[in-house]
Amino acid sequence: MTDIDSGRDLARRVLASRRGLLCGAAALGAAGTLAACGTAEPQSSGSDDSDTEETGGSEENNDGGTAQALATTEDVPVGGGIVAGETVIVQPSADEFLAFSALCPHQGTVVNAPDEAGTIVCPNHGSEFDLEGELLQGPAETGLTEVDITVEEGQILPA
Repeated sequence: MTDIDSGRDLARRVLASRRGLLCGAAALGAAGTLAACGTAEPQSSGSDDSDTEETGGSEENNDGGTAQALATTEDVPVGGGIVAGETVIVQPSADEFLAFSALCPHQGTVVNAPDEAGTIVCPNHGSEFDLEGELLQGPAETGLTEVDITVEEGQILPA
């Protein structure tokens, strides 16, 4: 065997080991990605103390269960609003509260809370909505979907 033949053998072994290393790394990365997809913790249907403090408590609903407050009336500024989970709660004028799905009708991105001008903007593609949920500017083709709420003793609750 010549030095050239032994050099080729060495090169083949190095390439084979690099290829094996890269294939193994790719397989591990794919396995890790797939494993991560299944590790999301399920959402709790119960409430804990931190939820109660954040939203100001809960009220008993009509069927005897407990409805978790979305926010307190003090949380929502007049002429503005907040995003609470997947709900936008606004107060267009004093003591008038409205709620809408915070999911933009264009592609389902959660919209931002109203800005100082009272405009609700989708950060994804720039759709704009007013405090009544009406579409001001697309690409969305419809306004925000209204969500029924009730206001009781300073608590804003799902209806």
